Amino acid sequence: MPKFSALTWLVIIVAQITYGLMVYAITRSYYEQRPVVAATPAPSTPVAPHPLPNPSPTGLTPGMGYTPTIEDLKEEDPELIARLADSYFAQKNYPQAIELYERALTIDPKDVESYNDLGLALFYTGQNEQAVDILLAGIQQDGEFQRIRLSLGFILAQIGDKAGAAAAFNKAIELGADNSVGIEAKRMLGEL
Repeated sequence: MPKFSALTWLVIIVAQITYGLMVYAITRSYYEQRPVVAATPAPSTPVAPHPLPNPSPTGLTPGMGYTPTIEDLKEEDPELIARLADSYFAQKNYPQAIELYERALTIDPKDVESYNDLGLALFYTGQNEQAVDILLAGIQQDGEFQRIRLSLGFILAQIGDKAGAAAAFNKAIELGADNSVGIEAKRMLGEL
């Protein structure tokens, strides 16, 4: 082992401590960084959360699986457009989601799931009357789509139409009492 003076050992120790603190600080700042999130305008009226944690049965969430981009939408593919709209909806970018759901419905006017999601997005932007109208139009396309009944009941309950909400929840329960939508409809009916 080489012979170093006390001053040399002191410099080596200080250098090691400094190096360790720098690595710690850099690592900590890396893990504490938050991604930049675009601000979206708050809804004009306070709203309750969606009755189910996952409004889309496909389970798409931002950052998971394939999420199309605006560039991908050059084709008139309603499924691709609806998937991107679902991504905007999950990010609470409701105006962009509304635009894309409307576009998907002009291409495929029988897509009941897009009616459902468009109705919820309209509700979250304070357009309650339009939301109810869209959900009713979706029910006319497919009256057996259970989730749209749950969404209609949810919105009617939020705007104060308890009788209409109860009827929608009861129909959702009638369409399937034992699945997740039916169970949620029972819970919400009990809260009226």
